[in-house]
Amino acid sequence: MNYDLWFWMGCYFALGVALVLVGRLLVKLFHKDQRSDFVKGALAALEADKTSQEKRRDFFKSVATGSLVFVVWPVAFAVLVNELRGGPASSYTKEDEPKFTSEMKDLLEIVNPKEVEVAAKIVDPKNRVPDLPFGHLNRGWKRLKWKMRPGDVMWSFRTSGFQPGNSEGYKGPQYSAPQNVVFGYAIVRSKKIVAEFLTQWD
Repeated sequence: MNYDLWFWMGCYFALGVALVLVGRLLVKLFHKDQRSDFVKGALAALEADKTSQEKRRDFFKSVATGSLVFVVWPVAFAVLVNELRGGPASSYTKEDEPKFTSEMKDLLEIVNPKEVEVAAKIVDPKNRVPDLPFGHLNRGWKRLKWKMRPGDVMWSFRTSGFQPGNSEGYKGPQYSAPQNVVFGYAIVRSKKIVAEFLTQWD
């Protein structure tokens, strides 16, 4: 009886391993990753920032998860079949992408980051502002540069803001000039804004 039990358990696990591995291979071959370049880049950056201890912890979690998958492989195989049939791999949508202050229509001109740094260098004789590009905002500027990749282009931008309400029948606030105008720099990748740095706003 014990021999029969071990035999059927062995068959169960062997069949599970074979089906899960074959299913995973088919998903990689036929199921395209629909995540945007921005999301992929963000995930890669997060992975690169992990310490060796965090990476070891993630490895052992993966081993434990894989072991559990082989125990309940019929469920895992059903999920893989759903992916192959075109079912949603995740709940991610374009609406999940970050919203930026700037838009493509707000871009003014292509700029060189090094030239921007020279022009934005702060010199305060009283040392109230750090002697760095953009002063107290230097950390945000560094974050923007860190996000640049080969092929990216940096642009200066100026948003249109709230326009004066002078049209006929308009009863809202009356402005003599556009309000809430924001200036800054944005990184454009594949004709899409992926990061921005705000320098001035009215």
